[in-house]
Amino acid sequence: MMINWNIMNSREGNVSSQSIRKNVVSFLTRYYPGSVVDSIEKKYNAYKIYLISGLCLTFDAAGRHVKTN
Repeated sequence: MMINWNIMNSREGNVSSQSIRKNVVSFLTRYYPGSVVDSIEKKYNAYKIYLISGLCLTFDAAGRHVKTN
């Protein structure tokens, strides 16, 4: 899995990658091994992670998976 954690897009501007929870990385590693993350957006109390494959994964503020589109 390849992720560039340096910059995430949010309404407040760029957000530090340190705010992402370990749960998100664990989920991606377990269920989407070998996937490449295209972008990460922080919206309100959620994170939207877009994969190169076209999937969009939504996580809550605690890093729990909410849904996949």
